[in-house]
Amino acid sequence: MSGKLKAQVLHSQICAMCGKTPLVDRVKLEVDHKLPLAWGGTDDIENLQPLCEECNHNKQDYYASFDAYSDKIRAAASLLEPHKRIGETLKAFKEAGEPAPSEVVGLIACMIQYQEDWQKRTRELRELGWDFKIRKKKEYGRMRSYYELTKWTPWPAEPIAALIKQIEKDKKLAEQQMPS
Repeated sequence: MSGKLKAQVLHSQICAMCGKTPLVDRVKLEVDHKLPLAWGGTDDIENLQPLCEECNHNKQDYYASFDAYSDKIRAAASLLEPHKRIGETLKAFKEAGEPAPSEVVGLIACMIQYQEDWQKRTRELRELGWDFKIRKKKEYGRMRSYYELTKWTPWPAEPIAALIKQIEKDKKLAEQQMPS
C-alpha cells in the first residue's frame, strides 16, 4: 500500500469504530481492510478505514472466528449480483451451523458495488423462495442482528434484480385485479 493511500485513509484522524483520536485519546491509528484480504478484500480506498490499534485487533480476532469458512465467504464476495453475494454468505454461515452477523452480510453485500439498501436486497430473496429468521441480541451494550437461513432455492438463470422486479410487478397487477 502506498504512503499516499495510507495518508488518505488516516486523514480523518479518528477511529471509524470507537471515535477515539490520536490527539485527544493518545491512540495510534492503523489502516484496516473492511473486508479482510483473506476474504477477497482489496487495497481500494472504499475497502479501507482508519482504526485504532485496539479496535483493529478486536476486529481481527472477531473475523478470525469465521476463518473455517472464509473460502465460502471469499467466493460469495466475488459474485456480481448483490442478491447472490448475500444468499451465498447466508448459506456459508448456515452450513457452519451459525447465524450470520448482519455486519458481515452487509459488508459482503456491498462488495463490487455499494448497496444503498442491502437489507432490502436481503428481503427480496424471499421473492425467490428463500426464507430466514432475524434474531436480535444485546451484546456489549448494543443490539446486534443475526440472520438464520431457513430455506433456499437454486439461483435462477436470468438476472435476479430483473426477475424480482417482474415478480413484484406481477403481484401488484394481481392485487389490482382482485375484486374489492
